[in-house]
Amino acid sequence: MKLTRLAGECEKGSCPTVYAVDGTGDLIIQGYVVADPAALATIRLPAGETAVRIPAALIRRVPNEHLG
Repeated sequence: MKLTRLAGECEKGSCPTVYAVDGTGDLIIQGYVVADPAALATIRLPAGETAVRIPAALIRRVPNEHLG
């Protein structure tokens, strides 16, 4: 799977980042682990899924800068 970095909170290092999966139109989100039990109970994630938290400003940048 080839990824292209679209937008991130920092230029170097590890921080919340949005990647495109080349050739699919899918996105991969790197963010902070959601460990709050009440929040996870609200989401009710199925097996094989996880939740991450990212800054709202980061997700707003992706459509404006990369998805047309």
